Amino acid sequence: MEAGPLSEWLVRGLADAGFEAVLMETRQVRAALSSMTVKTDRNDARGMAHLLRMGWFRPVHVKSMDAREQRVLLSARTTLVRRLRDIENSVRGLLRGFGFRFPRVLRVRWAQSVREALSGNPMLLAVIDPLLAAGTALRD
Repeated sequence: MEAGPLSEWLVRGLADAGFEAVLMETRQVRAALSSMTVKTDRNDARGMAHLLRMGWFRPVHVKSMDAREQRVLLSARTTLVRRLRDIENSVRGLLRGFGFRFPRVLRVRWAQSVREALSGNPMLLAVIDPLLAAGTALRD
């Protein structure tokens, strides 16, 4: 099979069912099949089978399930940290026009310091408080 977003999952399923599956490097397969005049799924399958028979391919390493899980954990954490930073920067940008500048403090105390600074302006506090709550939920 040609490597792709779902190919690792398919290879694992085929291996569990007792079939041997090999992932081929995508760029190499594309380069080998680019000379075909008629490009169809059937011709692609035939060309890939020919590459497999002749051994003209580079196999792609299939990561272990532990490695995939760890990658998901790190990617999810990166997404949450990025969104938290986006919210904090948005709050800073929204309040800059009102003359508020917040120093870089620990994130745990940052929302509290913003709420204290806005305590005299209930309208701004009502607008910014949901953003602070979303930031707290992301941090948790």
